[in-house]
Amino acid sequence: MGKIINLWASWLTERIDILIMPRRGTSKKVKVRRLTLLIIGVVWLLITGTGFYFFARVYDYNLVKADNRLMRLKMDLIADELERGRKFLEMTRTTDVQMRKMVGMPAGDKFINLPKGWEEAKAKAEAGYQEMLGKDLTELDTEEFGQYIDDIEESVKMRLASYQEIAWYFANRREEQHSIPSIRPSGARISSGFGYRLDPFGHRTTKLHNGVDFAGKPDSPIVVTADGVVRHAGWVPSFGQAILVDHGFGYSTLYAHTTGILVKAGDVVKRGEQIATMGSSGRSTGTHLHYEVWKDGQAVNPKNYFK
Repeated sequence: MGKIINLWASWLTERIDILIMPRRGTSKKVKVRRLTLLIIGVVWLLITGTGFYFFARVYDYNLVKADNRLMRLKMDLIADELERGRKFLEMTRTTDVQMRKMVGMPAGDKFINLPKGWEEAKAKAEAGYQEMLGKDLTELDTEEFGQYIDDIEESVKMRLASYQEIAWYFANRREEQHSIPSIRPSGARISSGFGYRLDPFGHRTTKLHNGVDFAGKPDSPIVVTADGVVRHAGWVPSFGQAILVDHGFGYSTLYAHTTGILVKAGDVVKRGEQIATMGSSGRSTGTHLHYEVWKDGQAVNPKNYFK
């Protein structure tokens, strides 16, 4: 082992002649030990490696910096587009309120069919959304930016749900309006009103008259006063040839003492459609139409449902 160490020591300390021969002038001879050359080589490798390392780090830094700058530019562009979208979303909020007022719904965003407890959650989410809208989009970090997108998406979903509710409410309200008796069943004059009256057949008693009588010419037209479905068309004791129409939403109408019935049970009828002609069938003192309006199982004054 000692011989090997001595051999290496002798080899490293041995001098090497390096001859320098310029193009002009005299040549020079330099004597350098192998150890010195080895140290110079190691130092050169360290300097070169360190230089490459720092060059790579600076290159990566500049590349990441350029990527970040490009990403920031893209985020600024996205922020501008989102800002425009946010303004349109605010316009839909105003439109939502206006539409609710037009169809007679409660103002604001309160859902008439919202389950219990959801109203508070919706209000809390809306407050968070408004807080996020107040921030400058260009100053948001990645997490806040993602939350901002989620809030906008949630707000859009709520707005769509609100518009769907408005459409449902409008369709239902329109159907209900068409189902409420609102016109006269006959153009003839009214001969007897709603309420208590003396018995028309000469008995000295008063009796509740559940409808209104229209006295007109025989075979004059009788029309249905609202959209509905015919539940009965035919003979009824005392009422004679009578028609019962169910309008839904708690409304029904009765047309009695008619003749020339033009509909049958199950027919769908529209407001203003002729369903019979005026007659004197059943227990009647003359040609007339007995017309009744029922709401939620109670007879109401028909005069409240037409001008």
